[in-house]
Amino acid sequence: MSLFFKTKTVVFTIVGITFGVQCDRMCAEETQAQVTTARRIEKARPQQELPPPAPQPHPLVPAMQLARESCVFLRDNVSDYACRIVKQERIDGRLKPMEFIDAKVRHQRIVDGRHVQRPSIYLRFVGPEEMVDREVLWVEGTNDGKMVVRRGGTRFEYLTLDLDPAGDAALQYSRYPTSESGMINMVRKLIDVGTADMQYGECEVQIFNDVKVDGQPCKCVQVKHPRRRSVFLFHIVRIYIADDFPIPVRYEAYDWPVGDSDVPPLIEEYTFQDVRLNVGFSDAEFQRNYRDYKFRPN
Repeated sequence: MSLFFKTKTVVFTIVGITFGVQCDRMCAEETQAQVTTARRIEKARPQQELPPPAPQPHPLVPAMQLARESCVFLRDNVSDYACRIVKQERIDGRLKPMEFIDAKVRHQRIVDGRHVQRPSIYLRFVGPEEMVDREVLWVEGTNDGKMVVRRGGTRFEYLTLDLDPAGDAALQYSRYPTSESGMINMVRKLIDVGTADMQYGECEVQIFNDVKVDGQPCKCVQVKHPRRRSVFLFHIVRIYIADDFPIPVRYEAYDWPVGDSDVPPLIEEYTFQDVRLNVGFSDAEFQRNYRDYKFRPN
């Protein structure tokens, strides 16, 4: 099956969400294998820090259904995809410049209990200038779990290193390990966060239909936690799900305003542009010696 979806970055000024869904059993099991954001609530909290009890039914229920559909679609119908990722993140309190990354992503496939395709990611940075031609390659179960990184940019561009995706050297440039990148992992994280948030109230949810992203119809799901609470990660989050195929094409998260400001500061945003589903990448395209890559040999 070959599918194609195209979108470009569009900035919307809509209040947003903490978003999540209880997926089916297999999807939930996969989620538990990830580094989960829901672990933030494992520590005992003073009662006054907690929001009121969850209303029934919880406002997040419709958002959960959308995330469930997206998770199942990506897992069952998408073997791989190519796209342009546009991202901006706040790391150690500083908002980093916007980054533009061409990505090839493979999902896990298991046939008769045998891994026929392992989760794999190849990234090539096309901007900003200091990152142009940076390359990153990670394949689960290879290279002792490390990713191969070619520095790129304007200085020491051919420097090639093997790095732990979750190590300090890698995470100074990203909020999440490269091994947890991609659409399906983003949806799993949202499922995780939403499941945790459903234990509490103070959750305002809206779903907007017929939202256009570069002319393509999407649903925009929005959740707002009006008060800062120890169990909530975000003040505002919003996610845009394509109508044609239930895939996330944009995600934004904001912190609570600082001081007297009424502008919530951006925490992170990701847009998936020019998405091509089920490209059919060869095994060679996830090896460091592939002819189009510039990694230095071992």
